[in-house]
Amino acid sequence: MLADVARPGHDGTLLLAEGQVQPAPKNHWLHFDKQVLKFDADCFEENGRMRKCQFFYYLEDDTIQVVEPRVTNSGCFQGTLIHRHRIPMPAKWQKNRENVAQVNSMAAHASGFFSVACLNVGNTLEIYGRRFVLTDCDKFTRLLLEKLGLAVPPNQTKLEPSVHVEEKPAHPKASSVPDERQFLQLDGLVLSFKAYWDDREQEGGLLHKLTLLYYLADDTLEVLFEDGSRMIKRQRLPKEEVSVELGAPDQLPILNVMKGRQLLKDASPADGAFRRVDYVRDKELAIGATVSVFGRPVVLVSCDKFTQKYFNDRYRIEDFSPLNYPDDEARRPAKYPPRIHLPPYNGFGSYEDSAANCKSFKMKERQKDLTQFLTKDRQGNESHVLRFAAKLKEGCEIRKFIISYYLSDDTVSIFEIFSPNTGYKGGKFLERCTLFKPNQDLINVDSTPASYNAGDFYIGAKIVVNRFEFIIHEADDYALTYMEKNCHEFPLSNSKLILNKIRPHLGLRYKELVSALMENDDHGQGVVAVRHFRDILEHLLPDEFLTEHEFETLLRRYAVPENQPPDLHLRSKVHSLLRRQLFKDMDLLKIELHERDHAKTGYLSRKNAWAACRSLPVPLPVDVLATVFDRIKMNSEGQIDYNDLLWYLDCENQPANLEIQNEGSIGFLFKKMPKKSKNDLSYKTFIAELDLDDDHLNQIS
Repeated sequence: MLADVARPGHDGTLLLAEGQVQPAPKNHWLHFDKQVLKFDADCFEENGRMRKCQFFYYLEDDTIQVVEPRVTNSGCFQGTLIHRHRIPMPAKWQKNRENVAQVNSMAAHASGFFSVACLNVGNTLEIYGRRFVLTDCDKFTRLLLEKLGLAVPPNQTKLEPSVHVEEKPAHPKASSVPDERQFLQLDGLVLSFKAYWDDREQEGGLLHKLTLLYYLADDTLEVLFEDGSRMIKRQRLPKEEVSVELGAPDQLPILNVMKGRQLLKDASPADGAFRRVDYVRDKELAIGATVSVFGRPVVLVSCDKFTQKYFNDRYRIEDFSPLNYPDDEARRPAKYPPRIHLPPYNGFGSYEDSAANCKSFKMKERQKDLTQFLTKDRQGNESHVLRFAAKLKEGCEIRKFIISYYLSDDTVSIFEIFSPNTGYKGGKFLERCTLFKPNQDLINVDSTPASYNAGDFYIGAKIVVNRFEFIIHEADDYALTYMEKNCHEFPLSNSKLILNKIRPHLGLRYKELVSALMENDDHGQGVVAVRHFRDILEHLLPDEFLTEHEFETLLRRYAVPENQPPDLHLRSKVHSLLRRQLFKDMDLLKIELHERDHAKTGYLSRKNAWAACRSLPVPLPVDVLATVFDRIKMNSEGQIDYNDLLWYLDCENQPANLEIQNEGSIGFLFKKMPKKSKNDLSYKTFIAELDLDDDHLNQIS
């Protein structure tokens, strides 16, 4: 490995110390290992910023490292400014080596790199275009320099101008970097004003309501419209507006009128004639003041509480009475942009697509409700399609139609069922589309016409399609079940609302209702035929009081299930469940039921008997216990015979004799709901849920 034998300074070069020549020690890298000279320096940049740095001079190999200590929230990238290496002198220093007045005599012996002879308190160094002034050194450095024969001045409190850097006159320039102290103290603090810009003098002008935000950290300003869009982005707002008079003598070139943040004077730019720009400051903002935003007069009318507190603490302002916006009628009425009217609908395509294309130059597809589509689209067995059977009101009665309503996008399609020997082909009658209601002008409209929604489709409804009037007379089981599950959207499928609707009318004729139902109960089991139940309600209620769909809702709720298993099988299953749970509290249940029967009639309301069974509790599932209550004897008032209930549940004294296989499984009785009969209806359940209060019953009696 080749080594540089001729090293500057102490590594072979003679040093001057008090007029005597002292030979440098051999093996200098061992003698000066881990010996470092440390200086504090000030770094001056071109923009005028001064940065505190530290110089480290390593004696073993004459390398220099410059580090800027890290300061929190300084806004600058700090750390190592110059990595450790031998730093060459500037070219102008090497040319002037013979000038001892400008360059240290010891540095003249150097080989073009900075050495220890160039480092001393008060010296100014130019390194890679930056100017560093050494202001201080530590105790070790001071002793070593004095031992080498250098006079080390005291710490420099006042910076002296450098003799090596040529100072060039510069034009006055507005600094774009805010004051660091101001930034650290006022960062995040914003003054907020409500303002307006009255542009109604211009043709088509408006009264714009604005929000003016002033950022105290860097004296920048931002103006927003009422809808949140920007009038001007965040920047420093100049007070004066620059204008150029065309045709004037000695006119300046328009492109040179403004250079960055500096405005040119009336002299030539080549002469270096600049003038400083004055910007809007916080002290110039006040309620009632007018701020010129690039030629637009913006009037401040009010401010928030933080702004009031800031001006009160700093400028002792106490009056913050808000101003009113100018009256629209006081000035010349504004010429608002005309309202967009859609052109007449020509019938081609759908109305929604035509309206969407007319609102924009670029043709766009109609925007659909994505939430509705995701929640009401087909999901497994849930098709979210309501299907109804319909027929024409007038005309051929043999034609049958299926109306499908799609909940995902509120569209309708109609399909005609083929019937042989009728002369009608059948098939698609109406393609899936949005179905508008009749008697609407689709040609000259200002808003979207009204269309059929899900609530317009029910049994007995009339639907008009292209002048064809359909009457819905039936709905499939899925549609009726869906409407009952979502009864808050379909009031005609809400049994509670229907009972509340008929309760006042049936309460006045309660005895007549019960007697009529019992007369039509041929077997005395609380079951009546559907046709008799319908005739009784139509007789007791006003004419056309209930719609066909409401009748269907009541019939579906109180219909008796078909193929009902015998009571013997159910009672055996109930006893099996009670024995498995080791139920031995029949005596307590009997006492509880007797205590609830204050009149000692032997009958209790379904609500009281249910509460007694659940309070012990009777270890039966809720659906099983409800089925047991449906099998118990009831009186004419809908009250159950609790003695019969005790007999039904007594598995010790009155056990069921029928043995059923697979005692652990009762799913065939309760999990699968049997089909409901369209011929029989349980009027006992209907009377129980009609739930007329005791006071009302007493008034009737």
